[in-house]
Amino acid sequence: MKQKVIICGAGRVGTSITEHLSNEGFDITVIDSNSEAIQRITELYDVQGVLGLASHPAVLKNAGIEDAEMLIAVTESDEINIMACHLSNLLFNIPTKIARIRSREYLNEDLLDLFQEGKIPIDHIISPEEEVASAIVKQWRTPGAFDVAEFCDSHVTMLGILCNSNCPILDTPLRELVDLFPGLNATIMAIIRDNNLIIPRSGDDVLKINDRIYLSCQTDQIERTLAAFGHSEITSHNVIISGAGNLGVMIGDMINKISPDTNLTFIELDKDVARNAAEQLEFASIISGDTLDPEIIKEARVGKETSFISATNHDEVNILSSLLAKRSGTKHCIVLLNQPAFFPLVNTLDLEAVISPPVITVSSILKYIRKGQIEAVHSIIEEFGEVISVEALETSSIIGMPLKEIKLPKNVSIGSIVKKDNEIIPARGSSTIDPGDKLVMFVPVKSIKKVQELLSVRLDYF
Repeated sequence: MKQKVIICGAGRVGTSITEHLSNEGFDITVIDSNSEAIQRITELYDVQGVLGLASHPAVLKNAGIEDAEMLIAVTESDEINIMACHLSNLLFNIPTKIARIRSREYLNEDLLDLFQEGKIPIDHIISPEEEVASAIVKQWRTPGAFDVAEFCDSHVTMLGILCNSNCPILDTPLRELVDLFPGLNATIMAIIRDNNLIIPRSGDDVLKINDRIYLSCQTDQIERTLAAFGHSEITSHNVIISGAGNLGVMIGDMINKISPDTNLTFIELDKDVARNAAEQLEFASIISGDTLDPEIIKEARVGKETSFISATNHDEVNILSSLLAKRSGTKHCIVLLNQPAFFPLVNTLDLEAVISPPVITVSSILKYIRKGQIEAVHSIIEEFGEVISVEALETSSIIGMPLKEIKLPKNVSIGSIVKKDNEIIPARGSSTIDPGDKLVMFVPVKSIKKVQELLSVRLDYF
């Protein structure tokens, strides 16, 4: 019997969650107060749609909440998300409740006790700003990669790397990398070329200029891995942040804690916001002005020795200000984008890294939804799939088999194998998997269910 899930909100995050879970066979009902959003999502996916406010008991009941096992509240309103969880627990005793809460007012230490003690019954709170700030700081610390994520207690790191003209191994068969870089514990899991996905299988595949690759590597070999692909960028200790709102302040605070010697400068158009940031960030310089004004960019001393982080609430401003920063000589731009329509455009503009709050929020929610052995999820921004870490159970049919003999689903690849003693083994044809091993894998959304089945229980176990 299919597990029934109620999703409150048919916006970007709700739609993406719906896509993932519908591909995994969940019974889904989506609630939204916008009739066009409901019509669109029911046309795209095999789901039920209910028009109304998710904070109304009658609407929840109409959505079939009495038979649901999980409620995911990701509307644009924190209050609706909180109330939907509260009512689903109070009136319908739903086992699992997940809510996106963005306002810092609800997330201060005093109010967090209300959630932790069960007075407000939310099992998992997703705080996008904190997740996004953390992702941006990881990008700042790894300037040679356009995407970064950690797995298996940070022993393994996934890197997204652009193969530019400096890449020394263009047109080299991937099987030769083992000889070219002895001891390098890194495996390419996926190649994106001209918006097409390539999964390296035989070792005959080669890299081409402008390929975007996703690989897994041993975390203490990040610098060596980047250098092998032609990236020797150094983390800048001069950081310019466009936008001094809650997110910008959080980014600045994280950077200062990691690297107190880093010079931080903020550019903020709203004078009240700039004044508030100046009160919170005594260690930073605050410029009150328009980040799209070349004179303000000049005043902030944007140049080749700086990293530029565009983190305002407006995608267009983030893109244009980053282009101004590039024109002023900066070598490393991190761009915050909410609208997926802008992703292909940014890839053509020579901007180093894109951070998508909706994609990060979806990844955070999925790790709570996926039961069993899947431990971590990172959705890649091109939406070709996910990088996951997953535990191989003793009952799995692949235990003890060399990787070359395992019939993985199409477009699925294994990057790293982490043993129980945290020894990290690159995925090679002769590598075998033991019970309890953790695998870092690239998996298309439609193949998640097959991967879960492959790694869990073999037929002869019963």
